[in-house]
Amino acid sequence: MSDLQGSTPNQGILKTNSDTINTVNIRSGPSLNRRVIHEGKEGDKVKILDQTKPAGDTHAWYKVKFGSEADDIGWVREDVIELTYTNPADASTLLYFATDSRTVRIYAEENQIYMNVYDNRAEKTELYAVEAARLPKVDAESKFKSYVAIKDNTAYYVRFIPFGEVDFIINNATNGNILLKEKGFRASGGEYQKQ
Repeated sequence: MSDLQGSTPNQGILKTNSDTINTVNIRSGPSLNRRVIHEGKEGDKVKILDQTKPAGDTHAWYKVKFGSEADDIGWVREDVIELTYTNPADASTLLYFATDSRTVRIYAEENQIYMNVYDNRAEKTELYAVEAARLPKVDAESKFKSYVAIKDNTAYYVRFIPFGEVDFIINNATNGNILLKEKGFRASGGEYQKQ
């Protein structure tokens, strides 16, 4: 798959947020108050290891590996990196489907389930590599399988019957108000294709 739908960033390209400076400060931690440990150049490729959004900060930060040495690791703010996306392997995909406005992928890596959501209309990744949980069945008779992921006070809920219908719901995790409810189509994936 060559598009970004339901994909996870694993690399980035450094970019400057200045018209006069072509270097990017890589810091010892996710804050402008942390010391600069390396000056990257615009266009340098880095590997993304982690991300965080510190309390009170309006920007996300990415932990990156910028060189070949073991300690060539630091942090850059989201406005100085362009993310490069790769899709998880098809073998790890539990469920993949589209709705009228989103493309959703639920996948497992290293005994953890993750959810990616791509907004087809805005052409941007809404969720990537957000931990998800498989919800227990409501009752023994239910054929539905369900997953949920929560980010920034928003819950992303997927409910499906293998080889059957798929529902996708986005709601406010605090008050339960539904923000979006759509039917899925073109579903595939290991969990979808087994009873």
